[in-house]
Amino acid sequence: MESLNNVPSGSGEYFHPVVEANMNLSPAQSNHQSLQILYGPEVRQVFMGIYNNFLLTSGESRQNSLMVCAASRGEGATTVALGLAIAAAEVQNQPVLLIDGNFSHPLVCGAFGMRELYGFGDFLADRIDVKSAARNTSIPNLQVMGAGVAPLNHVSTLESSAFRDRLDRLAEVYSLIIIDGPPVNLYPESVLYAAHVKRVFLTVYSGVTRVQVVAAALAKLTAGGCDRVELILNRRTFPIPGWFYKRL
Repeated sequence: MESLNNVPSGSGEYFHPVVEANMNLSPAQSNHQSLQILYGPEVRQVFMGIYNNFLLTSGESRQNSLMVCAASRGEGATTVALGLAIAAAEVQNQPVLLIDGNFSHPLVCGAFGMRELYGFGDFLADRIDVKSAARNTSIPNLQVMGAGVAPLNHVSTLESSAFRDRLDRLAEVYSLIIIDGPPVNLYPESVLYAAHVKRVFLTVYSGVTRVQVVAAALAKLTAGGCDRVELILNRRTFPIPGWFYKRL
């Protein structure tokens, strides 16, 4: 079966921009380990490039929300969301919010050494307000909102205009909102988030994730009303040594 690797932007049947994130971020690492790696200069430069590209391709419209997700588990989506959030906080010099939208396997708070107490699910259920749901991190301008406890009717809430209203409330406080969504092919939430954010980054484990799996995820996002998806190839490898590319 064909895996997705070295796919040029807009090629074939996909017509989705491809961002090459040559970070070699291993899905086997804990998120705390990934956070430490994100402080390295080379990795920070990669995420700065991705975020700056996001700003450049936004045009004149205000791009104040995005989601990072993957087709399946273990592709590095949470690490990419962390990296983009850190880059945005440094570039924006304004409040940035990273939301853990994965109620089944929340990881964001753990990456910052925080206990998972309350957060996004409680905010959706109107049990707490924005100030109570968001928590400060050691990174200036960056706050996180853990997954919290999802309300029993959270899927119907995400389908309604109430979710749009809550995003608008968050946008009054934060210059950028980043949602770390669950795997598209396993859970419904990411498709519902995608319909309300300005951009979606679909993380792909390059050379491992099958094309059919990515295509199924893209079809679901499109059917859900998302018209702006970019692929991020994680752990892409090159047949030619890196030192040779630098001489070209």
